[in-house]
Amino acid sequence: MNVETINETINSTKVIGCEKKTKVLEGDISVPDIKPDILSLINVDSDVFITKTEALNGKVNVEGTMEICVLYLAEDDGGTIKSLNNSFNFYETFNVPEANEDTIIDLKFYKGPIECKIVNARKLNIKSPITLDLKATNTIEHTIAKDVVDDRKIELQKEKIGMEMLCNCKRENIEIKESVSLDEDCKPIGEILKACIKIINEDYKISYNKILAKADALIKIIYVADNDERSIESFETTIPVMGFIDYNGISEDMDIELKYNLKTFLLKPVYQDLKALSFSVESTIEIKACVYKKGEMELITDVYDTENELKCEEESLEIMQGQINQKEEIEIMHGLLIPELENIKILNIEAEPNIQNKNTLDGKIALEGNIDFNILYYNENKKILESKKMSLPFQQVVKVPNLQSGADVDVSIVAKNIDYKKVDDNQIQIKMVANVIIHVEKNKEIRGIKNIEVVDGQMTKIPSLVIYYVKPGDSLWKIAKRFKTSINDIMENNNLKDDVIYPNQQLIIPRKVKKNLVEIL
Repeated sequence: MNVETINETINSTKVIGCEKKTKVLEGDISVPDIKPDILSLINVDSDVFITKTEALNGKVNVEGTMEICVLYLAEDDGGTIKSLNNSFNFYETFNVPEANEDTIIDLKFYKGPIECKIVNARKLNIKSPITLDLKATNTIEHTIAKDVVDDRKIELQKEKIGMEMLCNCKRENIEIKESVSLDEDCKPIGEILKACIKIINEDYKISYNKILAKADALIKIIYVADNDERSIESFETTIPVMGFIDYNGISEDMDIELKYNLKTFLLKPVYQDLKALSFSVESTIEIKACVYKKGEMELITDVYDTENELKCEEESLEIMQGQINQKEEIEIMHGLLIPELENIKILNIEAEPNIQNKNTLDGKIALEGNIDFNILYYNENKKILESKKMSLPFQQVVKVPNLQSGADVDVSIVAKNIDYKKVDDNQIQIKMVANVIIHVEKNKEIRGIKNIEVVDGQMTKIPSLVIYYVKPGDSLWKIAKRFKTSINDIMENNNLKDDVIYPNQQLIIPRKVKKNLVEIL
């Protein structure tokens, strides 16, 4: 006979797959007929866009594209600077047996160094690795008993548990279509050599069952000016990014984790009266919003009947009792040597921080790694475009309240803003403002009761009175369960004011049975 229970539904998350795969993208880039031959290479870099992730039937499929931008010195009379742009599409499948259409996908990617070789004056060979770091998670629904219905013979041990449940993860695409005008003192655009986009200043608000996601898209371009000098110029601006994600029942006390993913990016000069003083931007940005609800619940962790044998079905599950989502802004300063600095116009500085070691301590995390700098500059005397690449070490300690030593921390560093100033004729000092993004989950494994069943058969015979000497590791619950009595009865018969007991303490364990047996244990 089953005991009627009052149940509670709990959602837990289970990591069903973690895997890294490295793909090497390789291919040729041919110079279009309208562009001159290649004399030498100036700079080669790339952007990666994840265009699709799909979980279905035990597999996770990832699609993306790597956009390659090559700046080269042309073999012509003027020694002009030209650009080549090409895309390499990639596709990867991860075998995750438990994956289904509701699986939550968290994907990170890391770009490796680009190898670029001149095959001939009209062709380049590109080789570049990309590492895909996949984490797949399923939400599992558990039905756990929290009470029984009006049965006074059953003794229950309960535990109040604080937890944070993942309610849902939603994805929403935001389309950007903007026209951007150059500043008044900027020279008109002749040819765009390089364009890039980065999402900064992420934020959100909750209002009327919606998540309002807000951020800025930082746009940078490097271009050949449409003037007699054909000078190399740079320009940057920000475009507001805003999107709504519908979520019924959302409230301010819920935790929200937002992640932005750039899926597409296209930039073109806009001509008016044969002059390009503006450009158009089109981009698709995917926002993933995961919503967590905080709460407390009481679960039955153990049960017995004073008159009947019980059979219980237990379930083990891992719950999240809290998480740390922290974004800390840091500054990293470095000095760089650049010869002939007085004749140089710096057009763009890119920085890619890489964490090599992390050490979690109580209340802080220590990071070590390097920063890969790529500086693009124009020598106005020589009329040439040059680039300088270098890797410099960094060390940083970030305070993280409530962080425990040895905790498993997911941490990344994203460059937000890069500025510089001249120190002398051959040296600049770079100041990189970056966001350290820290995510920690505090998990706990619990065992809950699912079903309670009364087992037919004779109870184990227990004397009516037991004199029991407490052993190490005992508790009143364990003793009461062993002798099919109640904690209250033990406390009343031994004049105990609380449930604290100690080894070798003598307890009288009473039971109402027909035979008057006494046993000393």
